[in-house]
Amino acid sequence: MIAGAKKRLYVLILAINPLSGRGHARKRALVAKKRFTELGIPVKLVEGQSLVDFRQQFLHDLSHETVSGVVAFGGDGFIHEIIQHIVPREVPLGVIPCGTGNDFARSIGVHRLSLTQQLDLILHNDAQPIDLGRVGEVWFAAILSSGFDALVNERANAMRWPRGRMRYNIAMLEKIIYLRAHNYRIRLDENHFDVEAILVTVANGPSYGGGMRICPDAKIDDGLFDVMVLAQVSRIELLKVFPKVYSGKHVGHPAVTIYRCQEIEIKGSGSSFADGEPISSLPLSARCVSNALKVWAA
Repeated sequence: MIAGAKKRLYVLILAINPLSGRGHARKRALVAKKRFTELGIPVKLVEGQSLVDFRQQFLHDLSHETVSGVVAFGGDGFIHEIIQHIVPREVPLGVIPCGTGNDFARSIGVHRLSLTQQLDLILHNDAQPIDLGRVGEVWFAAILSSGFDALVNERANAMRWPRGRMRYNIAMLEKIIYLRAHNYRIRLDENHFDVEAILVTVANGPSYGGGMRICPDAKIDDGLFDVMVLAQVSRIELLKVFPKVYSGKHVGHPAVTIYRCQEIEIKGSGSSFADGEPISSLPLSARCVSNALKVWAA
């Protein structure tokens, strides 16, 4: 709890995504710094001129300061970067969403809060344990995707306009010409099966792509992944079903199957993305790790 951090003079790191457009992340971080400083809580801003520069400064401060928590000002990709460094050190995380999708912020219930409410949450509450996914030595917070999803993620990451969910919508429309099923061999805990599928999505939280509720019942603290497998569909059928993803009603489609597991192994071809960032080529194995991270959640 931050109140205790004041007493022990621990440092609260405010991590700013140096790639966040229009300066939103930095403006909010400066407001937060003023608020924390007025309450006597030592803070340190870490920004950098690039992601590499940020990483060097961030790792330096994590190693040389007694850190009570990290507050990340950025989106899902930035959260993905941050958790790689704080999970081994057992440092709690606060999130001020400033990115394109902000789906991890949705998962922990802070997406719709005002900045004042987000800061109050950090100031007056204890951080709560949540699950994370792990692929090899890499952690992920929200969604791991493969197949057609990976193509869309790759295209969306290359786009600078528009922001938010429209970026993913346009990327999907551009890439739908490449829609085709792949052969996968999947292991869910001890169960194996073969499937011809358009995509396989492994969910720690319910949404990605700026609010697409791909696995609407996924919970970030139940110790399990929700896995959505989309079987072969036509391009026209995908376009008809796609709008239902925002409400989660796509799960009623006959081509959609939801599974739950603690561990998954996916054998096939192609790349995969986690939290919107490239993570691995197939085959891969992922594990849901309970209580891997503490976050200030609503």
